[in-house]
Amino acid sequence: MRYPLNRPVATLPVLATLLARCYASTVTIDPQPKQTLTSFGASGAWWPNDLVHFPQSTQVALGNFLFSKDGLWLSSYRYNMGGDGGNDTQQVTANGSRVESFLLRNGTYDWNRDQAGISFLKMAQQYAVPYITFFINAAPSAIAVNGAACGWSLTADRIQPFANYIVTVLSYWLSHGITDLKYISPMNEPDNNRSDCGQEGMAVVPSLRAPMFQALRKALNASSASRVDIIGDETSRVVTQALPEDPVDLLMSSDGYIIAIHNYDYPDDAGLATYYASIQNLTGGHPPPVKFTETCCSTTFGSGPSVFGEQYDPTMTNALIVARYAWQFLTIVQAESFDWWTAATTLPCSPKIDGLQCATQINNTAGYNSGLVYYDPNYNQTRDFNIYYTKRAFMMKHFAYFHRPGSVRYDVPQQQLPAGVHAIASKTSTSQMSGGWGWGNWGWGTKSVAPTWSVLFMNNQTRPVDITLEIPGKAAGLTRLVQTTNEQDFEDVSPLPPLSRGSAMLQLPASSLVTALFV
Repeated sequence: MRYPLNRPVATLPVLATLLARCYASTVTIDPQPKQTLTSFGASGAWWPNDLVHFPQSTQVALGNFLFSKDGLWLSSYRYNMGGDGGNDTQQVTANGSRVESFLLRNGTYDWNRDQAGISFLKMAQQYAVPYITFFINAAPSAIAVNGAACGWSLTADRIQPFANYIVTVLSYWLSHGITDLKYISPMNEPDNNRSDCGQEGMAVVPSLRAPMFQALRKALNASSASRVDIIGDETSRVVTQALPEDPVDLLMSSDGYIIAIHNYDYPDDAGLATYYASIQNLTGGHPPPVKFTETCCSTTFGSGPSVFGEQYDPTMTNALIVARYAWQFLTIVQAESFDWWTAATTLPCSPKIDGLQCATQINNTAGYNSGLVYYDPNYNQTRDFNIYYTKRAFMMKHFAYFHRPGSVRYDVPQQQLPAGVHAIASKTSTSQMSGGWGWGNWGWGTKSVAPTWSVLFMNNQTRPVDITLEIPGKAAGLTRLVQTTNEQDFEDVSPLPPLSRGSAMLQLPASSLVTALFV
């Protein structure tokens, strides 16, 4: 058609935008498939001890936010199997982190204990969270050589009783409705026995870790819990602990062993690559699956233990720090999953006393970046039963919601991306389980669906970035674009940006997470 001569010309800002997009980074997803992803989630330590005192409506709403498709749709939940047997010789001093064991000090079992933790475990099961893990910080006090769930080291003669106890607990809960129980982690950060008893803890020297895994595997195979897999050893630090310890325990633990690791030394990319190369060398190029099972409490970008510290940051700044950890382990270590530390924890303040801003603004001197959501620690006095949300929660939603179990990851070449931008891409299979964790309607079954590509961009720059993304695979086009910014939690972009010659022209807002879906 012919435009009238008096048609307005483009303004300078519009021309500037168009010119910028001419120079946008062009990104092509590598066609070689990588690892199959299993899950993204968080743990139930130890906030249920508080939340059980909240109104039932708040508990239900929190469960819906964590586990349902209306919320984060977490695909993993880690239940903390406690060690307090009652009448312990020494109790964990932080009352909120004391978790009741089902095994009492007198050697009998009481399945009515830990009602707080079990209530949210059952909620995760009701929402059909597909990957439930039971993890243990310390063997129960009835087994511990010092009669306490902290401050001791596992001994060889305690391995079999400990394995028998674990099998008893798993078998009970599998037969009492926790059918999505997939993993058991029998030790957690085993280089630290928590001698101050600030929280539960049991050290396990490297030479005893493989015997523990082997005894547990044998006991599981002889029980009704034989389908439960073992993960371990949840070492706290990659470079200074896992690297030197793996030659001792990894080679001896190959039977049904899945690596689980934390990152509390916050390794840089080179250190992480060295770690994964070591695993490959030790296993002849056939490493077991790797699960990333815990991180929290980073205060800044960077690497090294000094990154850990006191800070409360509910903003995109910390959300993007954590998102990069997920990128690190998914791409460099080929991890099949990524779990945040704890789903909920206490604020460093009381909003009804200190003002609402104490829950929405950064506090550099108090609190910890350890939760996805927060609550008032003084709820008994203030009667404040509200839940306060962070951008970290919506960061996790990008991973959990769009990269569902069974999705296959593909590399997004880093050299094609601008500095400060990272990306994760995955594709669903053509035959996907529908129901609580599939793309389909609720209810179980398998159905054929068109492959869906999910591409998550993490823009840590303080300005918008333009990306020209070639439509991946045989996808027909862009069907959805969702972004999280300091102003938006999880918002659909409308209208969708234009497609040109098989590419989508995307603009990533400053300090943002943006997911593009292609079908």
